[in-house]
Amino acid sequence: MAGIGLRLHQVVSGGSYTRAAGAYLSSAVISAGPWLAAAVALTLLQKSSGRFLNDDERKLLFATIAYAFGLSLLLTGGLQYIVTRYVADRLYMHDEAAIGPTCAGVLLCAAPLWLLCLPWLLYAPFDLPYRLLSATLVLTLSLTWLVVVFLSAARYYLRIVAVYVACYALSLGAALWCGARWGLLGCLAGFAAGQVACLALLAMQVFAEFPAAGRIDGAFLGYIRRYWELALLGLLYSGGVWADNAVYWFSRHGEVVAGFFRVSPTYDSAKFLAYLTTVPAAAAFLVHLETNFYHHYRAFYRLIRQQGTLREIRAAKAGMLAAAWAGVRSILKLQGLVAATAIVLASDITRLAGLPPSATPVFRLVVLGASCQFLLLTAALFLLYLDERRAALIVMLAFAVLNVVCTLGALSLPADWRGLGYCVAGALGSVVALLYLRSRLAQLEYRTFMLQPFLSEQL
Repeated sequence: MAGIGLRLHQVVSGGSYTRAAGAYLSSAVISAGPWLAAAVALTLLQKSSGRFLNDDERKLLFATIAYAFGLSLLLTGGLQYIVTRYVADRLYMHDEAAIGPTCAGVLLCAAPLWLLCLPWLLYAPFDLPYRLLSATLVLTLSLTWLVVVFLSAARYYLRIVAVYVACYALSLGAALWCGARWGLLGCLAGFAAGQVACLALLAMQVFAEFPAAGRIDGAFLGYIRRYWELALLGLLYSGGVWADNAVYWFSRHGEVVAGFFRVSPTYDSAKFLAYLTTVPAAAAFLVHLETNFYHHYRAFYRLIRQQGTLREIRAAKAGMLAAAWAGVRSILKLQGLVAATAIVLASDITRLAGLPPSATPVFRLVVLGASCQFLLLTAALFLLYLDERRAALIVMLAFAVLNVVCTLGALSLPADWRGLGYCVAGALGSVVALLYLRSRLAQLEYRTFMLQPFLSEQL
């Protein structure tokens, strides 16, 4: 499950400063993934599209793209976790031959997501070409999130970085070129075309490393019933991330763009910008923290399989605990430093991003919220390494519910305090996650040995 992080860790440990810098940059692009490239592309598109789009058209364009990203994550959030578990199991069994056929099976099974777009295609208050393009964007992004799961096993990570950068540059260039000629419809078509190219190239990368040989494997579908907690967990996390945005969209603070599209421009932009502050921590987690924990995790369970002594197992557990808490402390230090810098420079950052002065206090709050959310995610990932699916599910459920409740409670506060609900939800959710992680690590031997099913033998 550490995937590309293991190879990046080797580059950092044994290479020059230049190679190490390249590895960290690659880690940032891979771990932050499409949304990092999207942030840059959309910021540039927003600044440049004013030459050929009026304000209403620009708001509709960015609302469409934002809703497409959010809806695609909701549609695939649960399946991503299921597929990740299946791929991890296949790699653990050294069955790399199953990766390509499984990817083909996932893409085939996910294609009917078009059916979920039918209500939009039939009833949305927009022209048919606009409805078709926006539905295409949702489907393309949905399939991209699923293909990214398989890239965690890829060896040639630099190609993945190149695909992300090139395709989002293509999205930006095509959106500007087509928008200058055909207006709003052309702008959306150009952006969607870049995403289709990104999906195609990423899928080609998977099949180049793991040939499907004409086979389609749908065995991962059996994991949906077996690991239903993972499916629900993924759905809750995706929903929880967007819950505060949705509350503001449909409150009195929301702004109607067109039809049923509603946005909260200041809050949406501030939160989108705040997520960028988690990129350094995400890169460090992928290169060092997750891989360090993985080494101790693998040693602990290898000793159990090989019937190591109790002293050896306890020593391996101690290393595992030390690696987990060292990772949490590192995240706190690094993300805390980045967040503190962003808070101090908030007025300059929001001004450079083209946001109004009213976004500055909101940005400070959502930076804290995003930092807490990343800490929550880190603890939840460690729980999933331990196969503590129910505990991770409770963590995600707590975060999603808290985000809704706290944001609703903060609606009556002045505009400067928007984001307080998200911040409180992230803080409380991270506390819940860390408490569960401490409990499960402390009980590791008991839960490893005593909670296993008994096997009966026929004599």
